[in-house]
Amino acid sequence: MVGLLELTTANECKRVGDCSCEFSDGTGINLRPVIENGGSPLHANETNGNAYYFMPCKDIQYTTDDNTPNECSKGYTLCKYDATGKRFLRLGELKETQFTTDDGLHLSYIKPNQSITHVKLVCTTDKKSYFFPDSTDNVTTHLLLFSPYACPIVMEDYSKPSTGTVLLIMLFVVSVSYFLIGATVNAFYIGARGAEIIPHVDFWRELPSLVRDGAQFLQNGCRVTNRAPDPDSYDAI
Repeated sequence: MVGLLELTTANECKRVGDCSCEFSDGTGINLRPVIENGGSPLHANETNGNAYYFMPCKDIQYTTDDNTPNECSKGYTLCKYDATGKRFLRLGELKETQFTTDDGLHLSYIKPNQSITHVKLVCTTDKKSYFFPDSTDNVTTHLLLFSPYACPIVMEDYSKPSTGTVLLIMLFVVSVSYFLIGATVNAFYIGARGAEIIPHVDFWRELPSLVRDGAQFLQNGCRVTNRAPDPDSYDAI
């Protein structure tokens, strides 16, 4: 792995999704692409035989041994195989995910009176993600996730409506207002009835033919074709 860039920041990264967060400057982290749909969890081994399984964006029940005492069968985001006790321990669930910014950005899972686990996010230019153990004491476990998806990106698409969405909403509001106000004016002030209450009804009736004429004009290379004059036109007089 080359080009490692450790993510360090002093400001809070506010959680905006199951596995994404946003800083105050509009940048943030989105870990969803770390594991493809249907992919296996990230796996890390320690020299003492302990192992960790990590699925940052959803709870799963995957483990390697169905005959071992298994808390993780209930669903986990972070699971530990304890080689000493020969059992699986559930260290974290999706609902417990916290983004913490003490000495870098971490995914933290805190189980009161049981365990504390921090997964440190390290930005890397490599195309793959790698998961490693770091250090462990009686209560706290430190793990490392090296990933290109741990690098800050602009989070507009995740936490705010896009420009296209805003324009569509504005178009909808303007269209509804146009027809409602126009129909009200025509009905109550002009006395129109039926289809005549539609504002500028003559224009909307002619719109299909206008669109057809415009399409033909483009098909002809923006050239006007010679055709018989309209009897009602000025040229026919």
